[in-house]
Amino acid sequence: MNDNELLIEKVKTQKILDEKAEHDLAKYVSDTHARIEALAARLELKLTYGRPTNKAVAA
Repeated sequence: MNDNELLIEKVKTQKILDEKAEHDLAKYVSDTHARIEALAARLELKLTYGRPTNKAVAA
């Protein structure tokens, strides 16, 4: 596998966040969303999310 420093740091960070969420995917996603919202507020960014289409949901 071709690892680089950025990939290694990403994996290490994901492991730390997973442990903080006690390996609970819903908590991991919730915590990540909260971090993104806090960062966006601090940087004065307005994030918008798309909505899945019915076709995408059915797949």
